[in-house]
Amino acid sequence: MQATGFNIKKGEIWYCTLEGTRGAPVYRKHDKHRFDAGQPRTDLANYFKQTFSEMIDGTAGGRLAYRLSLDAKKADQVAYLTFPFGILNLIAHERGLEIREYVAQSFSAKALGFTGDKFEACDTGIANRPARWDKDAKFAALSAWMALDA
Repeated sequence: MQATGFNIKKGEIWYCTLEGTRGAPVYRKHDKHRFDAGQPRTDLANYFKQTFSEMIDGTAGGRLAYRLSLDAKKADQVAYLTFPFGILNLIAHERGLEIREYVAQSFSAKALGFTGDKFEACDTGIANRPARWDKDAKFAALSAWMALDA
């Protein structure tokens, strides 16, 4: 099983691809793309459609997952924190790919079988992971990890 997870914050989108099982996840790759959160909505929608498509094309298929941020307080924040995942869901539908969504609270010790902090669990529980990766990349990894079969 393979899963690709996504995470977004203002101006940046991460993805991480894992394979294996929930009990034995194996890192394959991750990357970050930057975007202008203030661009017109139609341009932003086009950017996300193209970028998500390229990210998915760069993996060998599998399940998709994402961390939905609940931090949006204003319309402009919704445009780059929530709206893009509607586009990702549409792409998944068009391609017949399974997709799952999570919030930060979903990444629990019970769900993933780790002890301690979820970000430290990415370093200790995911095989072949990079020596250094930031919290936002780990949110993408946690999304992918949750989407792997147990």
